[in-house]
Amino acid sequence: MRQQLENLKTLTARFTFNQKILMGVILGAAVLSIVIFSVWLRSEEKTVLFTNLSPEDASLAIDELTKQNVEAELTNGGTTIMVPEGVVHRLRVDLSAKGIPSSGTVGWGIFDGKQYGMTEFVQNVNFKRALEGELTKTIESISGIRAARVHLVMPKPSIFKKMESPATASVVLTLGRGSALSPHQIRGVQSLVAGSVEGLEMPNVSVHDQYGVVMSENFDGEGAARSEGQLALKKEVDAYLSDKAQGMLTQVMGPNRAIVSVDATLNFERLEQQRKIYDPAQTVVRSEERNESTEGQGGSNEQSTTNYEINETLETVVGEIGGVKTMSVAVFVDGRYEAAEEGGEPVYTPLPEEELEQIERVVQTAVGLDAERGDRIEVVNMRFQEPAAPPSEGGGLVSAPLMQDLPGLIGRILLFGTVIFMAFRLKNALGDLMGQVYVPEGAPEVAEEIPAEDILETDESVVSLENKLNEVRDYAGANPQDIADLVQAWVGESDSATVSK
Repeated sequence: MRQQLENLKTLTARFTFNQKILMGVILGAAVLSIVIFSVWLRSEEKTVLFTNLSPEDASLAIDELTKQNVEAELTNGGTTIMVPEGVVHRLRVDLSAKGIPSSGTVGWGIFDGKQYGMTEFVQNVNFKRALEGELTKTIESISGIRAARVHLVMPKPSIFKKMESPATASVVLTLGRGSALSPHQIRGVQSLVAGSVEGLEMPNVSVHDQYGVVMSENFDGEGAARSEGQLALKKEVDAYLSDKAQGMLTQVMGPNRAIVSVDATLNFERLEQQRKIYDPAQTVVRSEERNESTEGQGGSNEQSTTNYEINETLETVVGEIGGVKTMSVAVFVDGRYEAAEEGGEPVYTPLPEEELEQIERVVQTAVGLDAERGDRIEVVNMRFQEPAAPPSEGGGLVSAPLMQDLPGLIGRILLFGTVIFMAFRLKNALGDLMGQVYVPEGAPEVAEEIPAEDILETDESVVSLENKLNEVRDYAGANPQDIADLVQAWVGESDSATVSK
């Protein structure tokens, strides 16, 4: 150990003041990095325990975690709890067993206790609360819905059918951040609620979001809501019929050879008609009355009256909305292309009239055109504009994706080159600074510059060098003024060398 310390002292004695400062900075940075890395390894990463918590549930959860000496952190405005990753599963089980977080929704469990002494009114109220709670839990399980509230209105049954009021429901949905429900999902929520409540029909279920906007479609509504629903239904019918005919022509003529557009006019009027139909040919005896009297001379008089009921049929016809009133179809078809004899551009040939008539008949059958209803169809044969040919994979020097990523690629290359350049400059500077060894001019023997790799070797050259350094120390003790002048000269040379480099 003593020999190693002596060698270390000998090594450091050869360094200048700037070299010693640089070595100290490097050693301190290394020690600091090791300490920071050790602390980072010892700290456990945190993960999410619960999210989207109410203030009440968050308070209960934090209190329970404090009792268990678990380090917890609140994020996202107090709605998310972060805990160490190693205990997250155990904490979820423990807190769930204690009812944390509590949903606050009452379900069928309201009937688990004793029901003695409850009136019929209280039982009906509890049934309504339980039904609303179960529907809320089911709706909240749908992806994209963070919370839900269900309000049911179930009127009392009446002995008179005409005096009964239909059941209605309102559903308020709180959607998650960045989530949106499709029209099919909204209709699914309506169907779920309507199918779970006796006497509730799907049109009587309204769905709202957290901002109060009506999300459900109801064609019985008024104003803009009804117009939006009608327009959506028209677009759906047009797209369905167009895709139906387009897919058929694509299978026959090939892709991008035909264009079909359908414009259907729908009937949104709801008509209710009552018709009575009498059939005189079919009669039924309703009543018959006979009167018979006897005269004095032995004669009799008989009189009968028969009432007949004519057969009567009563029909109530209700026209549903959304029926097709009229329809118009436009079809564009491309012709044929034949190869040129001399290898030039293909020669375009229009389709004959027989094929156009066949296409017209087929499209009429596919979309259900009715000439008596006033439907129209137009089939036009026209040369399609050729789409721009995509760039070939090997035809250009640089592909389109590479051109899009070229700025980022150039930036990465420049950054990498800068790092390499700085690394080489730092290496050269450290090499020059570590290789500078100065000896006094008035020393008995001038020490030659020793490479850095030879300094670490413990051979005879190190011993002779130590003797030389002892002689230099003795000379410095005898001639302090000369040594001071020499040090000033070293400082001036070092500064000038640094500036030049």
